[in-house]
Amino acid sequence: MINYQFGSFPIQSPAMLNILETLKANIDKKFFIIVGDAGAGKSTMLNYINKVVFNNNQVNLFDELNLPDQKLSSAIMTTSKESAHEIISKFDKNETHIIEIPNLCERKADIVGFSVFFIEVLGLMNNQKTSKSAVKLTEKALEKLLQHTWPGNFDELESVLEKAFENSQITDANAVIEPEHIELNMLTKELAFSIGQKLDEVERKYILQTLYFVHQNRTKAAEILGISIRTLRNKINQYREEGYL
Repeated sequence: MINYQFGSFPIQSPAMLNILETLKANIDKKFFIIVGDAGAGKSTMLNYINKVVFNNNQVNLFDELNLPDQKLSSAIMTTSKESAHEIISKFDKNETHIIEIPNLCERKADIVGFSVFFIEVLGLMNNQKTSKSAVKLTEKALEKLLQHTWPGNFDELESVLEKAFENSQITDANAVIEPEHIELNMLTKELAFSIGQKLDEVERKYILQTLYFVHQNRTKAAEILGISIRTLRNKINQYREEGYL
């Protein structure tokens, strides 16, 4: 697998790897339109294209609020999904490459890398004030992050990580962030099941939701589920191998 340094951490998610590979095949285009929701990473993609395609020399960088009226020889622009059709229609499709940035919930394989990087940055920023430069996210904390749906995309993830860093209240040099330091919307949500779903899929949703509700406390989760800790651990390892964690 090709490793891409996109932004400040290597990309792992298939959705983003496919986007970056497709970009390589369209590097000769004149116009690049980046479509996506707020917080999905459109600005990061804009900067990436400016670097790898235009060697940071592209001066025509726009979003949907300040699109120019004059004719351009080349440009990179970002837009929301709602405004995309109108903007795309203004450009010659043969000279334009359109990139639709997936939301964070569609690129969960990147959550761990980003979270580890962001916590390291917070540690370095606070190094002069505290001894938090060595703060690490525990495995259970990462599992909790992976189970959230992240409707606020990277903006929400950054906010949650900043709060978790503060909540850790760490004073020693080998400190960690545990699940209880991570504040998410932990209200119980209804699980949507439909006729035709396989039993193992229903079971997976139920187990992961239970873990989410009890802040990754495996003892409590096993008790609620009526299974042994060993069985639960095996299920977690299985879900991790299958890409659900």
